[in-house]
Amino acid sequence: MARIKSAENAKDPATGRPLPDGVSCRGPKQYRARKLVNGQRIIRTFDTARLARAWLEETSVKVREGRHIDVRALDGLVLRTLIERYRDECMAHRDADRTGHIPALLRDPIADLKLSRLTVPAVRSFRDRQGKDLAAATVVKRLNLLASILNHAMSEWDVPLSLNPASGRMIKRPTGADRKRNRRLQEDAPEGPTPPTPHKTTKANEYDRLLAAVTSENHPDDVWFVRWAIEQATRLGEAASLRWRDVNLVARTISLRHTKTLHLAEEMGPELRPLMPGARALLYDKLDTLPAPPDPDDLIFRIGDERAFSVRYGRHVKKAGLVDLTFHDLRHEATSRLARFFPNPLDLCRVTGHRDLKSLDRYYQPVLTTLAEDAEERARLLGYIYDRDESATT
Repeated sequence: MARIKSAENAKDPATGRPLPDGVSCRGPKQYRARKLVNGQRIIRTFDTARLARAWLEETSVKVREGRHIDVRALDGLVLRTLIERYRDECMAHRDADRTGHIPALLRDPIADLKLSRLTVPAVRSFRDRQGKDLAAATVVKRLNLLASILNHAMSEWDVPLSLNPASGRMIKRPTGADRKRNRRLQEDAPEGPTPPTPHKTTKANEYDRLLAAVTSENHPDDVWFVRWAIEQATRLGEAASLRWRDVNLVARTISLRHTKTLHLAEEMGPELRPLMPGARALLYDKLDTLPAPPDPDDLIFRIGDERAFSVRYGRHVKKAGLVDLTFHDLRHEATSRLARFFPNPLDLCRVTGHRDLKSLDRYYQPVLTTLAEDAEERARLLGYIYDRDESATT
């Protein structure tokens, strides 16, 4: 039976006009709106009858269009619960985020917000707090991680959020985060004759100094590992997990079962990449140093724990007198070198494992003089002659 308003609640005491159906007045600035949705009665209180009526009309439209969300379900959920569930269920392959960015999200006050109070201003405050002490790139990573958690919760866990308040459309990212890192191995001034290297250079360059520094009796595979990184452009985790069974020297392919880009290996299978000539020659050289054929399940590079290797690598770089050269910079170096073999950038993506050309572009830093020399060589092959006497130019 429909509820009948009492005489005192039939009119708006502020205006004397009849109150809309579904709205009652309980006192100054206490206009209660009631709406029955899917058998559940929803009640909201507003300052004016006009606002209460507007809410009733808007809710009716959402119900008809199937867009209505009962925020009472969001009152019972705290963001911390979603973060922890995402960490446990979806991030087994991302140790760096599990031990770095996830704890940072959980330490921030935003983690204790109810989802009903997780608004764009709340995420903006999170961004500003993080930006006080952290680099812009780190803040962007954490915002993107938060957006991914909420997207996953909405699509897979049926969390009834009407929008993602951490998405790039809702929250502006800090400027300067997309700055391209361009550290590559450089050639130094000549310092006399040096032993021949795999790259046949006659100068004492950073490549030679790095290899000399990482050569160690205590960790003999470190130098093989560094050389491999420069020849094949794999990530540290990808190369460290490679076993001999993952390499097909005849077919010239490598199989990566635990990669960053294809972490759902059990569903999609291993990622296959072409084995580059320099990396293939390196593996043959390494096989020649072994006393017996390796077991297929043996690791190719015995560098121990990845974190321990990273610490050693930092010491090697310091010992070589190199500045600001991370191990990941070797992937930049390898990508830029391999680009000369692949005119089609999509082919290069197959080698490096980048998901798209935008990601690849961050790793490709060509030497401009080399590009000009390559263009000149191609021009000669095509019959275009641009030679001139350069001895007259100072």
